[in-house]
Amino acid sequence: MIRWKPAHTEAFDHSFKGLILIGFAALILYLWQTGDILLYIAPGLVPYVVAASVVLLILAGSQFRIAVRSLRERVIVCDCGHDHGHEHDAVGQGQGRSRRMLMKSGIYGLFLLPLLLGATLPSTAFAGSLAVNKGMNMGAAPVDDGKADLELVELEGNVDNGLKELFRTQPYNLDYAKLGMLLYQQDMIEMKDQWFIEKLEAINRFVDNFQGKTIRITGFVYRDKQLSGGQLIVGRMAMTHCIADIAPYGMIVEMPEADDYANDTWITVTGTIGKTQLGGRDIMKIVATDIESAEPSAVPYVYPDINFASKI
Repeated sequence: MIRWKPAHTEAFDHSFKGLILIGFAALILYLWQTGDILLYIAPGLVPYVVAASVVLLILAGSQFRIAVRSLRERVIVCDCGHDHGHEHDAVGQGQGRSRRMLMKSGIYGLFLLPLLLGATLPSTAFAGSLAVNKGMNMGAAPVDDGKADLELVELEGNVDNGLKELFRTQPYNLDYAKLGMLLYQQDMIEMKDQWFIEKLEAINRFVDNFQGKTIRITGFVYRDKQLSGGQLIVGRMAMTHCIADIAPYGMIVEMPEADDYANDTWITVTGTIGKTQLGGRDIMKIVATDIESAEPSAVPYVYPDINFASKI
């Protein structure tokens, strides 16, 4: 059935769509300006999301332009909701109109709800509470290379042949061996934000090489039911692309006063690397020599870098 759609209704629809688009664009730009956008997406995606906000503003302008045009032209609509021409009348009330309004309100609500939640709820980072559901990633198991088909890692500069032999490994593991050689030569291994996951993986894959090495890590406290007395986990949340894929990574810390630190509190631990078992496999641990309270990191998440080897 074909009906005349009032011009003011058409104008309202397009204006409201324009306002929703502006709302999303404004929210993105606000999060970008405050830095809170890093709570939701990885840094590499920020330029694309900011560019998308500009596109949203352009689309909003288009909606307002259509709204102005609809006030000057007459529009015919049918029950399917598609425009069919340019005439003006005020027919089309009753139950059909009520159903369409209800449907339209539901559709608008789907867009308004996340916009309102994003604008009103505080931006917070996840910590150890998420690890309860996802489990803590402790890094890869140590590499058992055996004796066959092992390759040496080549680094720039003069590298001791004994060090090369120490990290001789399979071809698929050369990137982590390369990073491991650099870490091995440091007086203290600093588990900073950059390459946090890659360092964790490199140390665990070659854990026997790092026995007794000094290390420092800052993160939140987490406890796993598999831990023995005097142990806790110091962890960080890692984000690959967006908040939907965040996952906890951490290291076991061994110290007599482990029970003194509550879950989700932040500490800085300095100690030496050792080896322990968790879930039936060998992994690294830190035997703590110094513990300090710490403030949560300004950038709450760490981010994997698949191209880390090319930057060494």
